[in-house]
Amino acid sequence: MAEGSPSRMLDPDLFDRGDIFCFDAQPYLGELFETVRARKKPLTVVVGAGVSMNSSLPSWRDLIDKMTNEIKNASTKKIALRDDSDLMRKAEIVLQILKDGGQDVEDHTIIRRALYSDSHATPGVLADSIARLVCANRKYAGKRARLLTTNFDEILEAALRAYFEEEDVESFSLKPGGSSAWKAWDRRLGRIGVMHLHGLVRQDGDPEEPIVLTESQFLKHGAQVRDVISNALEGACTIFIGLGMSDPNLIGPLYATAEARPPRFSLVVPPGVNGVTTTEAARYAISSARYLEDKLGLRPIFLKSYSQLNQVISDLALAVVEPRRYRPTVKSDASLVYRRRLTRALDDCYAGVGCGKGAEIPTGQAAEELTTRLHLALEIDDGPLQVLRELARQYGHPLGGGAGENFGLFLWLRSRELEDERHRYILNLVGTSVYAHREDWSLRHHVKISRETEFAAAQAVFTGNVQATNLTPTPIAQIWRGIFATPILLAGIGSDRMIGEDPADVLTVGAITLNSTFVIRTNGERVADEDLSLISKLDSAAKNLLLDSLDKAAQYAIHPN
Repeated sequence: MAEGSPSRMLDPDLFDRGDIFCFDAQPYLGELFETVRARKKPLTVVVGAGVSMNSSLPSWRDLIDKMTNEIKNASTKKIALRDDSDLMRKAEIVLQILKDGGQDVEDHTIIRRALYSDSHATPGVLADSIARLVCANRKYAGKRARLLTTNFDEILEAALRAYFEEEDVESFSLKPGGSSAWKAWDRRLGRIGVMHLHGLVRQDGDPEEPIVLTESQFLKHGAQVRDVISNALEGACTIFIGLGMSDPNLIGPLYATAEARPPRFSLVVPPGVNGVTTTEAARYAISSARYLEDKLGLRPIFLKSYSQLNQVISDLALAVVEPRRYRPTVKSDASLVYRRRLTRALDDCYAGVGCGKGAEIPTGQAAEELTTRLHLALEIDDGPLQVLRELARQYGHPLGGGAGENFGLFLWLRSRELEDERHRYILNLVGTSVYAHREDWSLRHHVKISRETEFAAAQAVFTGNVQATNLTPTPIAQIWRGIFATPILLAGIGSDRMIGEDPADVLTVGAITLNSTFVIRTNGERVADEDLSLISKLDSAAKNLLLDSLDKAAQYAIHPN
């Protein structure tokens, strides 16, 4: 877009209206899908900290805060924590203090301790969708797809190994010869290399240097980083995911080639600001992005949540393998365009839980039948209670009865009501395993999906990830203390095409929560052992078993046959 021309970004007034995954509301979104669907250009994907955060790893700011907390001198630590310097400068200061204090000399050792928790980091849905998109381009469309990241972790590699042979996935850095080796590796479409622009700090194993975190490291290696990015952008359709777009090593190559107007897009979830509404924060973010549009030739696309951002990436992969059906001009039920697919999927889900045409929750006999089905869903083979009972034996945890921990399931679906011809971005509580509502007025069921929501189900859909929260008992909710929530994904609704062993067609349609009579520890808070939920004691592998069981329960409740 020429400087001074009318913007083609989302109108800020539309941000709060409906589900903005819409080509009419966001022309750049339509351009992105048409470019990827056409499969005429190679694809370059540049990934930032947002993808690692979706895999429960810290943000860049949180990483530096964790490093700061390792400072032994209490006064120095307090000053450093309050230091609001630029993050590159602060990283420089903190590492120097730690080294002067006699701690680990190697930067990567300090970074490793701050980056990884005790449990092994596993890919989130964002990483998985990116891997599926890359695989669709390289293996199914026969087009080159390059993957670059500013992250230190191997989350992307772990996700890619679900779609490529293990020996065909390789990590690269900017060490001598690293860029040339990466290009050579990527020449064969059956392989994929991940270029770590800032180095790689493995959870187990040796690092890939150079490490780029501090101001001096950015200055030393910046020219090399910019050169690699410039080469990767050339002639490609580029998508920036999970990046703040303030890194000068990214901005430089974009600015240098802005006038050529190559197709490059950034996917953005407006950041939260304390004391400011989501709408106001979105308005500021969209207005600020005009600079990126005018000066850098970037095409910003704004999403309401991280699960919606994930949905865009997931749908891009579907468009690659279903190019004829993923077009707005296909008007029939054969269309795979997101809005039409979502409408059909939600109608199917609501019918499955006993709702008539247009109804948002089942009532009367249908509500009682759903309650019974959710109660049965707790007990199915490999369902939540079967998994929890086995884990309770392993952990020596009291389960069931008056003194033990008890659980209930709550099922939430995306609303199918429309606003300006777009789906409202809210969740409905359609039923629970512990009580049935005969009248729709007796069940509070509308919850907005937003950053500031207090509801765990809406938090799970907003983040696209598992969430835990606690409740203070009230006169109308005396039983439940902790809530464990995860999104509900339905696969293969509109297309039977596969990417690797996974369906290409995946939709987020709601959330399921496991409510507990015990407290779930969140953010390291202290809880008496006798009040602590079994969920709080689980390692990552055990939590994954529980999440799989919740998915089975959700699918059973919605489609028991």
